[in-house]
Amino acid sequence: MRVLVASSWITVACALLISAWTVPQYVATGRVNVTSTPWFEVMYVFPGLVAVPTSIFAAVVAAALIRRRGLTTLAHSTLAWGQILTVVLIAISAIMPVLPATAGWESLLMPLALQVGQVVVAIGLILLLRPARG
Repeated sequence: MRVLVASSWITVACALLISAWTVPQYVATGRVNVTSTPWFEVMYVFPGLVAVPTSIFAAVVAAALIRRRGLTTLAHSTLAWGQILTVVLIAISAIMPVLPATAGWESLLMPLALQVGQVVVAIGLILLLRPARG
């Protein structure tokens, strides 16, 4: 369980960095610049290189916990299903460019897939931090 929680913190932090790079540019200009500035590597490339394998690892751990019925709280279940959703969306975004009807927009799917799945994981982390009522 600790591995799932720790991996979730890492992947959410990476998704936040990627969002901090992409969202303001997209809102301001309608596109995301892929430049060779040092900030691009720190806020986009490096987090992606860390988040994707960490999310895959977390999804494998989550699948094992689901199989063993080791998820006892809503927070942990949300973390697990969020990591699995992330990996499924990343797999879809990896398959899309090799399909015959590609148009180039598929390159937007990878960061979007990571960000969408990690919103679910972030909700799980918020639930985990919330004090239990009782």
